[in-house]
Amino acid sequence: MKRWGISILSQSIVLSAIALLPVSAADLNQQLNLNQQLNVPLNNGTRGSSRDEADRLLQLGKDQDSDGSLVDAVQSWQRALRLYQNLVDRSGEALAYGYLGSAYSRLGRSVEAEDVLRRQLAIARDGQDFQGQIYALNSLGRVLAQRGGVRSGESLFNEALAIATSINSADGAALTHDSLGLLAFGLGDRDRALDEYTIALTAARRASSPTREATTLNNLGALYQAAGKYRDSMKYYGLAVKLTDINRDRPNQFRAIDGMVAALNTIGGYKQSLELLNDRLRVAHMLENDRQELVSLQALGQLYEKVGDTPNAQQSYQQAIEVARNLDDTQQESILRERLVSLTRK
Repeated sequence: MKRWGISILSQSIVLSAIALLPVSAADLNQQLNLNQQLNVPLNNGTRGSSRDEADRLLQLGKDQDSDGSLVDAVQSWQRALRLYQNLVDRSGEALAYGYLGSAYSRLGRSVEAEDVLRRQLAIARDGQDFQGQIYALNSLGRVLAQRGGVRSGESLFNEALAIATSINSADGAALTHDSLGLLAFGLGDRDRALDEYTIALTAARRASSPTREATTLNNLGALYQAAGKYRDSMKYYGLAVKLTDINRDRPNQFRAIDGMVAALNTIGGYKQSLELLNDRLRVAHMLENDRQELVSLQALGQLYEKVGDTPNAQQSYQQAIEVARNLDDTQQESILRERLVSLTRK
């Protein structure tokens, strides 16, 4: 018996839900990067200036990605990849491929994403790196599913799950059930999505992985929100907000706050929404993350405008304009200026 009481959405529309990565984000993302959780130690081969430079570029790309400069991050990771290839450093090469795969996917360059992720998978298979295979299979499966290759994606997820089961990897099981949940959600099968997310949540807790747990809590929040069950949605987003704050999991924290705010606004919980958005702004400012600060200020401006607090709305938009200018984001700056002018006329 169906538990949601709503019709299945068309596949062509809802496949975009598969784009929600577990550690990026997203989403927004604060879609999150699967490969950031590999924890492959750098400098695990011969040391030297080239290796140090490759490692530096890999980290630089991660920092640039976090700041919202994804195109710059791609350039850093491409340079790191060339150095790792010259050094015949297969572990470093695999990491660079993984980061590039996530970046290409988010930039809409799915053919390039598939290519580098297949290369990452090949390295993991050659090295009998089973954990690495799990991550690469999930990344590749999500890219294929986004391109409409649902069966191919599901096949790769099932292969990853078989490997995770064979090596008793709770983290790998959590990740893969999360992927299967996203796939089901994207196809409109919310019952199966709920089942997969529930298994993923249990596995994440068994693996003692707060990041994986928070990712699944956010996915459950999104699932219930899409079904119009806002109270249930807020329960899971609320758990994610607390967990991510404790563990300083900022990408998942931003996503949890955004989901919670969206649910609260739907039921008129504007006061709590303002508190959460101010918390979001505080964290972004503390991290010196201009991109997330811009998102926070823009959301605050919109909410103040919605509740009729024109002075605070104007102040938020004005601050957002300054941040957009610092980011050289002329498009957002123009949108915000139009919003501010419109507000002034009112």
